[in-house]
Amino acid sequence: MTKFSSITENNTIQLAFQKLHGEHGKILIVVNNKKSLIGVISAGDLRRGILAGYNLNDKIKNIYNRNATYVYQKELEEKKLVKSNFGSGSLGDTTFYVPVVNDNKEVKDIIPVERVLEILENKTHKIYDNNDKLPKILIVGGAGFIGTVLATRLLKKNYNVTILDKLIYDHKVIQTNFKNKKNFNFVLGDICDLNTQIKIIKEIDIVVYLAEIVGDPACNAKPEDALKTNYLSVLSFANLCSHLAIEKFIYTSSCSVYGLDKNNKLLNEKSNLNPVSHYARIKIMSEKALLSSANNNFKPTILRLGTVFGPSKRMRFDLVVNTMSKFAYYDNKIDIYGGNQWRPNIHVEDVADGIISIIKEKKENIGNQIFNLSNDKLNLQIIQIAKKVKSIFKNAKLNIIKISTDPRNYKVSSKKIKNKVGFIAKKSVEVGLKEINRMFKLKKITNPDNKIYNNLLSLK
Repeated sequence: MTKFSSITENNTIQLAFQKLHGEHGKILIVVNNKKSLIGVISAGDLRRGILAGYNLNDKIKNIYNRNATYVYQKELEEKKLVKSNFGSGSLGDTTFYVPVVNDNKEVKDIIPVERVLEILENKTHKIYDNNDKLPKILIVGGAGFIGTVLATRLLKKNYNVTILDKLIYDHKVIQTNFKNKKNFNFVLGDICDLNTQIKIIKEIDIVVYLAEIVGDPACNAKPEDALKTNYLSVLSFANLCSHLAIEKFIYTSSCSVYGLDKNNKLLNEKSNLNPVSHYARIKIMSEKALLSSANNNFKPTILRLGTVFGPSKRMRFDLVVNTMSKFAYYDNKIDIYGGNQWRPNIHVEDVADGIISIIKEKKENIGNQIFNLSNDKLNLQIIQIAKKVKSIFKNAKLNIIKISTDPRNYKVSSKKIKNKVGFIAKKSVEVGLKEINRMFKLKKITNPDNKIYNNLLSLK
């Protein structure tokens, strides 16, 4: 028997949201004073109600579905149902679950419509439980370096994934890598547009917010665009998600917020912030805005990412490890400036897996909190990274230029996410370098200087 919850039409929208918490894709059974079925309601119904002008304290009687499909327990047992009664459009928002009622219309169970069809077709019995319907995930900016890796891994785990992206870096990446993928939806749009925000959020359970103008050079080149994309759109979309009681809002910040640490200490989430760039200052503004928007139904999670490396379907060669790899392979040289600066590093697949660990974690363990997301074994000086690159690309010459133009210097601890969620980043720099080297040798990259591989060049 599948677990289900009931509610009356005089209960509030807020109570309905609370009862749906953690039951992705499920429905609430709406009953009368005799406990008989009179309708159903889903999170989508609730969100559309709010968008129509109702508030959390209003009753659900004006927004629940009174025409929901249901089956009689006796009919189901006797297989007297007609298969055509269960077409894809018959259930509205309750697409996957059907109430099973007795002669008095008291609900005894809810079962997936697929199970109804199996019974009718005498298929082998399959056990369904509360994990069969996974949450619908929106990746804002999902066509980028991290987003394409995250989407690929989520789809392999059978999550329903929607990517919203305006494709300013690589307009072919979605068509090339995600065409006709099951459980995948792509929306071409700009998260800065309020109409797009309202349109995209209606059927979503969890938001992963990746959209931004990334990195110090790109933000310095387009400071006003960076403010709009990296801060104002985050603030407005978070407020919308808070209003609609979106279960999880995962925002990727950056360890750049720590900026310059002259003491070379291992920094945690409570350490002082010392930003030295426009990019990092905007990240701090966004973090504060998100945490201030939290309420009982909306508790965002902030992940401060280390410097990311490794191959992706939307490759970047403006990141430390990846940049060194490109020059080492194609130009047989590795130029570093200074070299003593510390950086925390993490493989892009570990970033994706870290985000997935937050998606799967109980809301109370990660809500309204900040986590460093890096690999604790990969707090490295730039010179140390360069030597690792040379160990893989042996023909490259290492050139050390003593003058450094980048003042950032920080090491971080990701102990909190390990203790709270159990996540530990695994992939080493050497593994990432070998993957990139293999990609070069297989000629998966034909022109590494193409602007699509560089965020700054793509914006010019």
